[in-house]
Amino acid sequence: MAAAAGVTGLAGAEDMALSFSPAASGLKRSGRPRSEGPRSRMKIGSFEATLVASPDYALLNSWNVHDTHFQRAILELETTDGYTGVAEIGGAAFQALQAARDTVLGRDPFEIEFFRRSLSHRSEFAPRHNAETLAAVEIACLDLIGKVIDRPVVDLIGGPFRDEAPFSAYNFFVLPEKGGPDVTTPEAMAQQFLDFHRDHGFTTCKFKGGVLKPELEIEALTRIREAMPQARLRIDPNASWSVETSVRAARRLEPLGMEYLEDPTRGQDGMAEVRRQTSIPLATNMCVTRMEHIRPGYDRGAIDIVLLDPHYMGGLNNVRHWASTCEALGWGCSGHSNNYLGISMATQVHMVCAISHITYDVDSHYPWTTQDIIRGGMLRFRDGKMALPPGPGLGVEIDPDKKALLAENVSRTRARHDLLHQWDPGYPKDRHGVRW
Repeated sequence: MAAAAGVTGLAGAEDMALSFSPAASGLKRSGRPRSEGPRSRMKIGSFEATLVASPDYALLNSWNVHDTHFQRAILELETTDGYTGVAEIGGAAFQALQAARDTVLGRDPFEIEFFRRSLSHRSEFAPRHNAETLAAVEIACLDLIGKVIDRPVVDLIGGPFRDEAPFSAYNFFVLPEKGGPDVTTPEAMAQQFLDFHRDHGFTTCKFKGGVLKPELEIEALTRIREAMPQARLRIDPNASWSVETSVRAARRLEPLGMEYLEDPTRGQDGMAEVRRQTSIPLATNMCVTRMEHIRPGYDRGAIDIVLLDPHYMGGLNNVRHWASTCEALGWGCSGHSNNYLGISMATQVHMVCAISHITYDVDSHYPWTTQDIIRGGMLRFRDGKMALPPGPGLGVEIDPDKKALLAENVSRTRARHDLLHQWDPGYPKDRHGVRW
């Protein structure tokens, strides 16, 4: 009867009720696995999570300025027979990652579905931190498996649809500090993109907006368009514009041939109202970020494009599910970024090369990174693209000395609120909301 109902993995009749109980989340929702132990001779024998921090510029967004360092949580797994796998997620998920230790130790690295069921519904942690924990465990397992079979991660998630991943410049207004850039005007923002084009070959500009008045940010985009007519342009005000401001700005931006407008206003209802009044496609990394957001977002007509993120969406397998769903709904796919090191950069490259429905250049903070964790030099962009790293797994390895230096930086991390107050005493400090 269970098989006829499409229910699998149940140990007996006593488990049937679990198939229909919304309270039976996680592993039990789909029944108990028949084997509680690893299904192969491989066993994860070491789980090491480390919090690190890398220096950051005084990058501005609509609610704050970046701290002196950005923090990342690094996971290193090792099997009892000496194979290793690594991953990287946001530092805010560090405690949630540490708490996964007992779930992971002793398991087979191939048991990714077990990890998904076990780690995705922990009530003591925020859903996003659960998702990032799962991402770290899954990506480290894929890296490890790739080394075991001598194949790159891209081969484990569909194979290389493309050999190079196209990326977008990620341009920010930057508060002036000693020895650092001063990017606080439309002219300086336009020049920053031209510099990124010169240094990395980017022809797409992702512009972090919501910082200056909308008319000044539109001026910056206009200057970029005049300087580089072939550039693909986007702006992301992080939902700091009202619906009315978003509509006015969109109408002024339409003649520039914008590629898309990302999260101009808050919520699916607000996005839908803006979308009805502009020809510019709307993208999101804010109002459709979990599976339960998809149906209402589609029904409201709120968006056109979803920014995929292997960290926030719970790993590379989950991102493939997201891309397939978006394709079925007629939504496009781009990619989200925040500050990260070379492990996450390599992960992004494998993701973009494997998923054919990622048809927009993917955002990348990596050009802002100055102190990395990987062996050798930093990964390189050429003509705005990054090739798959050579070698099995992710193709990158941790440099222990660099990791130690980055771990020391954690205690040096400081907020830049004083610098922000000097520049603009009324600027928000960790306060999201409508500004314009």
